[in-house]
Amino acid sequence: MRMKVISNIHSLPTKQRNGFEIDLCKYPKSKTSFKSLVRFFFMSFKYDYILLDSTSFDLFGFAFLKLVLPFNPCKLIALDLILAKPKGLKERLKQVLKIILLKQIHLLLVYFKNTNGYQKIFRINARKFRYVPFKINCYELVLKTKISDEGYIFTGGKTRRDFQTLLKAVRDLPYPVKIVTPANDELIKHGSYLDESLLPTNIEVIHDDGSAESFIKFIAASKLVVLPIRKENISASGIGVYIMSMALKKCVIISKGPGVEDVITPEMAILVPPEDPIALKLAIERAYNDDSFRKKFEESGYSYAINLRGEERLLESIVNELKMIL
Repeated sequence: MRMKVISNIHSLPTKQRNGFEIDLCKYPKSKTSFKSLVRFFFMSFKYDYILLDSTSFDLFGFAFLKLVLPFNPCKLIALDLILAKPKGLKERLKQVLKIILLKQIHLLLVYFKNTNGYQKIFRINARKFRYVPFKINCYELVLKTKISDEGYIFTGGKTRRDFQTLLKAVRDLPYPVKIVTPANDELIKHGSYLDESLLPTNIEVIHDDGSAESFIKFIAASKLVVLPIRKENISASGIGVYIMSMALKKCVIISKGPGVEDVITPEMAILVPPEDPIALKLAIERAYNDDSFRKKFEESGYSYAINLRGEERLLESIVNELKMIL
């Protein structure tokens, strides 16, 4: 059996069990020109799927071409398409256009189960979603990283982080906190902001070199991990960091939302209401001071995360979803 795929996921396994093969046409990983997009679209008449990972411009470009030329049989598949609630007139006008174009997408592969926000705001039929469990980012590096406890609380990442609630929660606590995140010019692009003007003395903000090695080392040496996520989130945020933290045997405290309580259980991490500094403070105090309580989450979270493995398993899951609709 043979599957023909155009994709920006260049590591898709072309050889499968039982003689199954993938004929892969590599699409550019970065945003391409409209001229190039049109060229790939006409190539796609001879392919089964166009599969694009996290590339909204090209995805909507292909959707537009399918709207204009609906007789193209190639199915358009989106992986990890990030959508957000529209704010202001300009974004609401874009929302209308996206609703029209999203109807041309055959399937959305997502890393979260609660797709209510996508369904309500962008009018996407529930049958178009397929949940795919995420992976441990930098799997091999995580496995070989030395784990320790230097007594500090780690928080980090950049997408829709709620640093304001974190600062309120830890302001009067005696525990050291390290925030590992980019500067605001980068954070703003991802729906986050960190006001460093009035930081309490127990908080250290680290704008490191941005490497995976540095980020992982900070997690691996922490006592516990805290990931505050903004309330208006309608897609998964923080999932890569919390899975990585669990794989490093850390107790995770994280805000509820898509990709959290719809994916993991309350035994795997400490789930708190979003934008609630009091609930977050109480969770931090107990997890920091109660070793047996914290260890339960370390063990349960690790068991969940380590079974997710790395990119190879994720790619297998994606291919299996494509096989089901071939």
